[in-house]
Amino acid sequence: MIKKILVLTIIGFLFSQPCFCMDEFLEECLKLAQARDQKIAVAAEQVDLAQLRVVGSIRSYFPQLYLQAEQSKGKTYLYRELGTQEYKSESIGAKASMPIYTGGSNKANYKYNKMMKDAAKYNYTKAKEDLYANVKLAYYEYLTLKMEYVALSKAFEQVENLFLKTRVEYKAKAISNLDLAESENFRDKVANLLSSSRINLEFSTQKLIETVGVNTLEEIPATVSDELPSDAFEIAFTAQDCVSFVQSNNLDVQLAKLQLEMAEQRIKISNSKVHPQLFLEGFYGKTGEAFVTEPLELTTQWNIAAKLAWGLWGNSLAASYSMERTDPTTIVDASKRTEVDAFSAQLGILDDIQYFIDAKESSVTQKQLNAELMDLLKNSRLSVEKAYNEYILSLNNARTTRNELTVKERKLALMKKRNDLYEIQTVALMEESWNYAEAIAAFAKALYANHAAIVELEKLTLMSLR
Repeated sequence: MIKKILVLTIIGFLFSQPCFCMDEFLEECLKLAQARDQKIAVAAEQVDLAQLRVVGSIRSYFPQLYLQAEQSKGKTYLYRELGTQEYKSESIGAKASMPIYTGGSNKANYKYNKMMKDAAKYNYTKAKEDLYANVKLAYYEYLTLKMEYVALSKAFEQVENLFLKTRVEYKAKAISNLDLAESENFRDKVANLLSSSRINLEFSTQKLIETVGVNTLEEIPATVSDELPSDAFEIAFTAQDCVSFVQSNNLDVQLAKLQLEMAEQRIKISNSKVHPQLFLEGFYGKTGEAFVTEPLELTTQWNIAAKLAWGLWGNSLAASYSMERTDPTTIVDASKRTEVDAFSAQLGILDDIQYFIDAKESSVTQKQLNAELMDLLKNSRLSVEKAYNEYILSLNNARTTRNELTVKERKLALMKKRNDLYEIQTVALMEESWNYAEAIAAFAKALYANHAAIVELEKLTLMSLR
């Protein structure tokens, strides 16, 4: 129980607000998305509903109280000489019903409903986790594509200027027609790369808008950086650490374990039928009956009844014993009973076949949930290992492409100086500019793969890894 509370506390702390390591724009995206997401609102209401179920199960431990009033009028046949006469009756009082022993069903129901509440909290957190993951992926896609587009725009501007320079060189007969065609080809390739980046950026912008639930990005009170980062994100946990986090934190795993415990409670509820269940009922009030021609006088009446219900493995036994007492009025009718003790019993033969169905269903469900938990643990471990491997590959790829981009940037600056001194042709500089643009796109893709892998790991482990 303490472990369960600890897990729920950790979950609530991690997901009640965005992680402080996130930038301001992402924090605002997560706040807006959470405030506007309907699934989270419904999940919150389900938590409230589960709490009401817990209160209802606690209520079953206390007596049920009723205030009741009855009135009736009718006709009765007395003697042939008198014929029929009208009569009236009235009863007013309080009635109570109290479970004495229910075979453990009340306790099992209470525990089951508490687990339902825990499950509702898990589902609420899972709804937020899924939303956070979607927002993060949309944001990082938008972020990397925006950085890529800004960098490619600068690269295209340089290539365009170089292309104009080759046209001047061609008119001056400093280069051949083939060189001019090659320079134009480089310019077109960079233009196509920029156009593709622009289309992807527009789509990612729309995806982020839809995911956050805003009309435009201007509604988000923060700005996004345009500069490419110097390196990819690196986490401080090993693959084994992440696998261990899945065992204790993963919501799907925790829900599966909880459902297995709930199945055990359902078995206890089903088994409670084979135990005798005892209830007490009682009434205290005033009752009376008289002909309409006579004044109606009410007299004190009370009764108490003990009822037994017992499911005998497909059969059912019902028994009751009751006592009723009525205080006589000044004049008591001879036919009126002032004391009644009654006992009744009934044995139903094979009238509760549903007991066997419920017991078998509960047992099968428990085995099924146990098998599903084993599969989930295995699949979750494999998913974490796969995501971690993708993270390692993306990290290495991002660092390699970042180094390559840095080298090409330095080489491009050096070649530009040499081109200004007419030591190398402008076409060669344009080719290097094209290679630089390709390196920008490769680094942006590797950077997004790094973000996506970490987001997937955070979703599986329910840990902030950055």
